[in-house]
Amino acid sequence: MKPTVLPRNLKWLNAVILIIMAIVTLDASSFWTAWEGNPAFPGYGWNRFSYFTLQSNFIATATYLIAAAAILQKKELGEWFKYLRGGAVLYMMVTGIVFAVLLRNTPLDPGHFSWGDFILHEFGPIFITVWWLLWPSRKPITAAKAFYLLIFPLLWVIYTFIRASITGWYPYPFLDPATAGGASGVTTYVCGLTVFFIMLSQLLAWISRARENNNTLY
Repeated sequence: MKPTVLPRNLKWLNAVILIIMAIVTLDASSFWTAWEGNPAFPGYGWNRFSYFTLQSNFIATATYLIAAAAILQKKELGEWFKYLRGGAVLYMMVTGIVFAVLLRNTPLDPGHFSWGDFILHEFGPIFITVWWLLWPSRKPITAAKAFYLLIFPLLWVIYTFIRASITGWYPYPFLDPATAGGASGVTTYVCGLTVFFIMLSQLLAWISRARENNNTLY
């Protein structure tokens, strides 16, 4: 594919938009209020930081800021960034899809418009996907190395069940045996999501190979 040379002002606009999105995402997360309010609230304390949604949005925020810094400093990022960025896209896409399919009409769904939930679960996944498609990374991700993107979700699942065995708290109802139909129900959900992660990661890798090199710094 022939590299697309982006106008200088468009590159700067890209950086500004990424910085704004990082700020908006952090504001929507309201992580600084985690220890405020009723301790019985599901998102109180460290529970807030244990949601896959919040962790994915933090990874996305870091991706925005690193890419913006590279643009402003005119510094080419190493190959590692394509994995960080690809992972951020994958995790945010799963966040949006799982919220729409599995978490609607559950206690995690406010049932009304919420700015924070809208940014974290809906606008954020759409934004990072569109950004990735319009300005893909310079080098593609191979089908084999797409499995690197699954390391974080695997670690998150291990962490979640270890923590749940200690605290009795599960971040999502489909991971809680009491609401997911016992251990077999949880196993079914986890296996289904694992297959979904693998399929989506391979799709992202294929798209990255089809759209490689558009003269970006990352």
